Amino acid sequence: MACGGGDSEPEQESPELSINANRGGFQSISGKTVNSIGAIQGSINAVGGQNITAEYAVNTYKLEYVTLGSNNALIKVSGLIAIPEKSTPSPIISYQHATTFTNDEAPSSLMTPSEKSIEIALASLGYIVFSADYVGFGSSLGTDHPYLQKLPSAYIVNDMLKAAKEWIDFNNIETNGQLFMTGYSQGGYVTMAALQEYQNNPQQGLELITAVMGAGPYNLSLGLNALVSDKLGFPLPRISISSSLAGSIISIIEAAFIPENADVVFERDFLERFLTNDRQDDVFDWKPLVPIKLFHGADDETVPIISSESTLNAMLNQGADVELIRCTESPSSHKNCVLPYINLVVDSFESLRTD
Repeated sequence: MACGGGDSEPEQESPELSINANRGGFQSISGKTVNSIGAIQGSINAVGGQNITAEYAVNTYKLEYVTLGSNNALIKVSGLIAIPEKSTPSPIISYQHATTFTNDEAPSSLMTPSEKSIEIALASLGYIVFSADYVGFGSSLGTDHPYLQKLPSAYIVNDMLKAAKEWIDFNNIETNGQLFMTGYSQGGYVTMAALQEYQNNPQQGLELITAVMGAGPYNLSLGLNALVSDKLGFPLPRISISSSLAGSIISIIEAAFIPENADVVFERDFLERFLTNDRQDDVFDWKPLVPIKLFHGADDETVPIISSESTLNAMLNQGADVELIRCTESPSSHKNCVLPYINLVVDSFESLRTD
């Protein structure tokens, strides 16, 4: 999207907030940027295809908080908070971004409207939006990113929810108690991991209403096998892989999927586990207690739709209220289905919000 624009204010301190080094502990808030309705709508119009009409100006902030990394050590991380300028209580959206390989595309680097900042567009509809940068981006730049690892993915989202909720409560920014969760691609996977962990450890004062996830590799092992087999032209052996062969396969996969201009280092753990049939990072076979929607395109060349289909079947077998909606774009590729996914998110959440 073109158009952005906003006025930034210097770092703000909240000295009376409880600053601590526990998971979800608030650290700081900074970078307030004021984004007008006109600037937001201009950026939405530049992309086109989204059923979004901006209703509110939006203030954005960079939040720093503490989470647990893949090495089980606490680390300071960051994320974006987008607050609509309204006087009535707002629902909360936890939005998880898709894979990005450069830090300048992390949410807290996008404080003004752009084609990458769906968070601001959603906030302009009257939602408070939280969006984590993920470990390895923002304030944790320089730390390896635990790509497609279940627990770090869950913690980064839910710990931000805790810290951000503490900050908005301290500043008397009212919510209506509703929580929605969503994400696309890697963001779909991260949302599913966070949803499962949140179900076991809910945030006090919030009611999780629903989640919409687009094109995520929830059945990681199955999806990777289909994807890698297509990319390399042969199925990978799953037993008796020597360390040297495993290293070569991983290097081939990385060369195929990670661009040369990446300024963030991705951990290899999920690939190493995949090659040894370790399924600890799968997030598809469990029972959500709230209705959820999966969205995927049959022609997705990045995340094969078999990941969503197997998730649907596994969850239905456990009695979950889950639906798979197929993207109708032609072709229904990964990129072509982004805007239909956004429209589905808006329609789904708007029909359930009570503010």
